[in-house]
Formats: sequence, structure tokens, C-alpha cells
Amino acid sequence: MEFSSKTRTEVIKKLASEQLDLLIIGGGITGAGLALQAGAKEMNAGLIEMQDFAAGTSSRSTKLVHGGLRYLKQFEVELVAEIVKERKVISNNAPHIVQPEKMLLPVYEEEGASFTAFSADIALDLYDRLAEVEDNWSYHFISRDEVLKEAPGIKEEGLINGGLYLDYINDDARLTIETIKKAHELGVLLANYVKAIDFIYDQNDHIIGVLAEDILTQETFNVYAKVVVNATGPWSDKLRNLQNILEDERMYPTKGVHLVVAEEKLPVKRTIYTDTGLADERMIFIIPRGNKTYFGTTDTPYEGELLDPPITQEDMAYLLEAVNHRFPKAHLTIEDIETGWSGLRPLILEEGATDSSSISRKHDVFVSETGLVTIAGGKLTDYRLMAEDTFMTIEDELKMKTGKSYPEGKTENISLSGGNLPQNTTLKEYIQKNIPKGTEIGLTETESKYLIHWYGTNTEIVFSLIDELERKDLPLSLELTLRYALEYESVLSPVDFFLRRTDLLLFSSETVNQWKDVVIDYMARYLKWSDREKENYLKQLEEEISHIQLKHLRE
Repeated sequence: MEFSSKTRTEVIKKLASEQLDLLIIGGGITGAGLALQAGAKEMNAGLIEMQDFAAGTSSRSTKLVHGGLRYLKQFEVELVAEIVKERKVISNNAPHIVQPEKMLLPVYEEEGASFTAFSADIALDLYDRLAEVEDNWSYHFISRDEVLKEAPGIKEEGLINGGLYLDYINDDARLTIETIKKAHELGVLLANYVKAIDFIYDQNDHIIGVLAEDILTQETFNVYAKVVVNATGPWSDKLRNLQNILEDERMYPTKGVHLVVAEEKLPVKRTIYTDTGLADERMIFIIPRGNKTYFGTTDTPYEGELLDPPITQEDMAYLLEAVNHRFPKAHLTIEDIETGWSGLRPLILEEGATDSSSISRKHDVFVSETGLVTIAGGKLTDYRLMAEDTFMTIEDELKMKTGKSYPEGKTENISLSGGNLPQNTTLKEYIQKNIPKGTEIGLTETESKYLIHWYGTNTEIVFSLIDELERKDLPLSLELTLRYALEYESVLSPVDFFLRRTDLLLFSSETVNQWKDVVIDYMARYLKWSDREKENYLKQLEEEISHIQLKHLRE
């Protein structure tokens, strides 16, 4: 189903002319989950996002769907139990995005170690039991020598052994976009680059809608809804502060940073989850992705501009020290870092928390005196459960206002866009079966495999676009990707395309530099940009490239 700049124009007209049951503010994974739930319940619902979908926290995570092994160390058993089973649910619904993998937990005898050989065994056993992991995926320990083979160059001193355990790899932006697209299929009205700038009230000072601005045209319009939900993550307090009442701030954002190097600089065979070894009770992930390896994350309290939290020299120094301590032969320096990204965790302020690492990742739903529903906190992994919890409040509010009830609308078994594989077919089997369809239209086998893996069952639509292409300046695989993004993924800017509809800006920035001008020319023709618009989008992309390549830290 088309989801483009054209449908966006139609959506904005509908948002401005209909009274909705529900308006969701925020197009990250939390808002996307709410939109999916609204669609499943056949509600007349809409969603607006002031940036691009997934542009905030939901494209800036560690890109895993994990249950939070380290939270067991903090005795957050209830939290882990709640979300750890969700990994498989999300994987079943989006098998092309979320895949199971055995990850490695090296165990060291050293000061400040999170896990001893004894406690690691207990933690991994509990982790598996809470998730009801199948036998073929259950954890097991490997010897010190086997760890050294799995992770060449890892620190040998103090190494005891390692645990191999189940968690899931993921692309956060892709998961968000596919959820948004499924909500679109289910009839939810969704628009990126639309900002809520004020609330509309009835005579009793209850919120009945928002004044919204189309960021692309600067036009404003009213959106009326029986219930308005704030799902803006780190921006939750900012939106709550638009109300005509004063409320205490609830958010405590912390910054997470990740850095990317070439695979040969830090070759690892699988995801490694390890203590920093810096006696700071912090752990980091080291993750292979294509021909790159990335590592992170930091966890520092953040005050400042929420739109694009900067990576600082301190962030860089900390992660380099940690990874070089754990891989002493790597000798990584700033010159080895190709790209990096930072994001904010939307944590909820808690009494008694001693530092950011000890703040719970639980979510909370609360309603203001004006009737604004806010969902905050949580983790990417439990986005569907957060939606279910929020809808208990939403439906209570709707019942009180209208007396109407809605279908149960369970999302547990709803395949996301691209995720509806044929019954009894694995992703690997689906990929192998469909590679010839790609080679028939001129793709290489490698390109075909990559596109099928990225788009899942939507690859059939991607391949069918072959007759619509210009076939002039762009490589075939890149033009197919771009055309699909324009027509089916509401891409409105080059940064949308290179950073969130593909992962090229993070993991293949050289490709972006090579093709950026041709892509912008293509988009300008398709979206009918003026010369000034084209110039502005080129400038925006070049600034983003410079930012992600961390040029400000190299000067």
C-alpha cells in the first residue's frame, strides 16, 4: 500500500477535517506501537511526528532486541521477566529485522566484574528460564581457549570462560518504519514532519486536540481528538509543559553513544557483551555488522538540546579506553572511528536512584488534569507491551467520554510490514527461494540477498518497480531502494533515506559520499523541489554526513 509524500498530503487533509478517537504525538517505536494497536482495534486514529519517523531515540539505540541481562544484577527480575519473552514475539512478527543469535558473555576474574563464573551461570540460567528458551537456544559455557577463538585479540589476563546465550539482533529504525507501515495498512493516519505546537481545550479545560504545524510548509491546522497521547520519549516533559497547567518534570534522559570501525580493526565473530574492565560497573556491546564493527554504549545524564545530542571528546575517550582495555591489541584511536551516533534514553526520574545506570527501565502511564495521556520510560523491546498498557488507560478515557468500546485487537500475532513469511518457511529459506527473482532483473546474487533480508516479503514490491526506474545514473539496487522508499516509506529528505530507510550513512558512509548528488537530483525530480529546496536538502545532508563522521572531533 502506497505511503508517500502524496498520501501524506491526503493524511494532513483528513487530520484537519475529522474528529479522531485518538491522536498519538510521537513517531518513534512507542508511538508506532500505539498506532499499530489503534489500527488493530479499528479506531479512527492519527499520529504526528515533528521529525521523520524514528528520528529520535528509535534510530539511535544499540540495535538489539534484548531482555536486559544486566538488570538481573540489579534484581530487576520482574522487569526482565516481562520483556524477555517479547524478543521472540517481535522476531516472529518481523523475522526479516529481528533475528536470534548466540551472544558471548566473557567472564573475568577482575576488580569490579559484573559476573563471576558462579553468578554468570545463575544469571544466564534465570534469563533462559524467564524467556522459556527452547533447548537448542539455551545457554552454555565455553572454555577460555574457545573464547579466545571466538573473540580474537580479547584480553587474556583474568579470563575464566565465556557464556553463549540467546539475544536478538535488530535494526531499530527499520523495526519502527515497518510498524508504522503496518499501522498505515490498518487505516491509521500517519504524518511525519508535523509538530504539535499547542493544545486545544473545551470549556472545562480538557484537551480536545492540538494545533499542529506542517514543518515542510509552515502551515498550521487543528487536529481534534477525543484522547491525545504523548509518546514523545525524551520530549515528554516539553510537550507536557505546553499544557495550561504546571506539572513536575518526570524525565531523566541519559545519553548513549556508539562508534563504528572497519571490521579488520576489531574483528569479532559474534556480538560480545562485556564489562568495560574499568571498575565502573558498566558493560559494553561489541557488535559485528556487515564489514563493520560497532561498540557502545555510554550511559551519562544529559542536559541540553534534545534533537541531536553531541558526541563529545569525553564520550570518545571513554569508549576507546573501554574497548582497548578489553581488546588490548586493537590500539584503536580516533582516526580509526569511521562514524558514530548518539541518542537519549527516555528514563523516568526516580527517588533513591544513585546514578543513571541504576534507574529502572520500567515504563509508566499517567494522565494529567487536562486529560493528556503520557507514556514514558521503557525499552525498545517492550514497545508492544507498553502500547497494551497505555490502551487500558486510553479505552477508560474513551469509555468515559463516549461510552463506546472497541475490539480486543491483539497485536501479538500481527506480522509487521514485510514480515508475513509463508507458513513453515524460515527467513533463510525465503531468501534462497527469491534470490533468482532479483538476478532475473539484473541484480547480483549478493544484492538480491541483501534486499530480501532488508525488506522481507516487501521485496516482491521492490523488484516489481523495475519498470518504473530511470535506469540512468544510479546502481540498480540503490535506485530500487530509493524508489521504494519514496513510494512506500514516506521518505521526504535525503537524510531520511540514507540514515533511516537504509543504514548507509552509519555503516557505508563512503557510498553516501559517492552517490549523494545523484540521489538528491533523483529526489528533486520525484518530489518536485525548487532549486532552493534542493540546495537546502543538500546542505542538510552534508551537515549530517559531517556530524556522523565526527568531523567536529577531528579538528
